[in-house]
Amino acid sequence: MAGFWHEARFFTWELFKFMTLFDIVWVPGLLLAGLLACRFRYQAWNSVLANPGPGLAGIFRAVAAGVFGSVGRKESIGAVDDLLSRDVSPTQCLAFLIASRNMTIHFWAIFALSLGAEFATGQILGALVMIGIVTVSLRCLKLKALEAPSREKLQGVESVEHRDQYPDARCYFRLTVGWPSSSSLGKRFDDLLRRFPWGSCWGGIILAAGLRGWWVVFADVFGHATLSSDLINALVGAVLGIAVSLSPVGNLPVIHALFKTDGLGYPGIISFCLASAIHPRDIRTYVRIFDRSQALVLSGLLFGAAVLGGLGSTWIYAALGFRPNLPPVRLAGSLIRALLEALGF
Repeated sequence: MAGFWHEARFFTWELFKFMTLFDIVWVPGLLLAGLLACRFRYQAWNSVLANPGPGLAGIFRAVAAGVFGSVGRKESIGAVDDLLSRDVSPTQCLAFLIASRNMTIHFWAIFALSLGAEFATGQILGALVMIGIVTVSLRCLKLKALEAPSREKLQGVESVEHRDQYPDARCYFRLTVGWPSSSSLGKRFDDLLRRFPWGSCWGGIILAAGLRGWWVVFADVFGHATLSSDLINALVGAVLGIAVSLSPVGNLPVIHALFKTDGLGYPGIISFCLASAIHPRDIRTYVRIFDRSQALVLSGLLFGAAVLGGLGSTWIYAALGFRPNLPPVRLAGSLIRALLEALGF
């Protein structure tokens, strides 16, 4: 047992350094993301407020606002509360929430740099599938938020979208504001560095467990690329995403660990990320915004949509003749074996 925790500490520190390095390497991209937010975020936010209906055009506007929104859990749920208080439909609000958790520029870039563009793009495809399922389902469920006097105000959660106007690029480069809220750029990095340690701890434990014989391999549990394996992976991934209860950025080290130990296959990885919209703290927020019964229905809907989002992303790739399913560790082993065979060993 002592050896296990020693290995877990080692992997935790290595994962933290690995993820922090990628975040630092992407500093130019972070600046670009901030500039795009300064340029388009207020416009996207206003377009949602000007068209609060649940139509297709409104959904597109909500997704656009989410792409330029904040990857932080509190900021995104605060923005949803703000939207609902302004009579924006729950359909648009949920589309915004899913997009802000899975499709922001910064999250996509770090995902692509650290695990590969096929995974980051698949994450966006899965999020779009999830948004489509939630949009269609909410038309039938007709959820309705509680009236403002009846629902509890979210304490300590402030929407970062409420400004009358956003700063220009000159203010951004002077670092008087950060990406993309009112905090400084240094605080933005501080927020990211505070989210990575928890994810790195989970990832270190998973990597250490992956070296043990008792580690359960779900990647090809019922055969490679079969419907049963995909379904089990998507279900387990969504359950783990809720259980781990990390922010979207904090999920990234865990994704690395799960994938490199064959803990989850591709559908499970995507579902794990998509389940960031149904963390326990989010469910408590849904209870405050809606009533308890509606919150439970909504949570069940989001869970099912996260599972189908992971499956949908996988099947879209499969229809194009491609399936991201080869962990880097296995690839490295295959290359070494091929090299040794070529050299006659």
